[in-house]
Amino acid sequence: MKFYVCVVAVFAVAFASLCLVSDALVARAQYKNSAYPGKCYISSDLILSPGQSGKAPNNPCANIECLDNGNVEFTICPAVAPPKGCKQRDFVNANRPYPDCCERAYDCTRSF
Repeated sequence: MKFYVCVVAVFAVAFASLCLVSDALVARAQYKNSAYPGKCYISSDLILSPGQSGKAPNNPCANIECLDNGNVEFTICPAVAPPKGCKQRDFVNANRPYPDCCERAYDCTRSF
């Protein structure tokens, strides 16, 4: 009986911690340009139609989705504390699509 209680407790803690770190930051803004009516003009290299999404500029791992009338929604990776004694480093592979690119590398050498 104790074994089952321990298994359930471990599962509950693991599930709760997954839920806590899965909340990404979402922000909305307007990116209009009269030369591109109805589209989201992020830059001359990134012009999206409503429903399209792409990588946000100036962020190695962020998604930008064009909503309507130039409104966009930015989604960035959730903040996750590094393991104890470790320092957070760069994204493991920022070329992956969002949210797969959110995986981070850690330096746990304790020499910092």
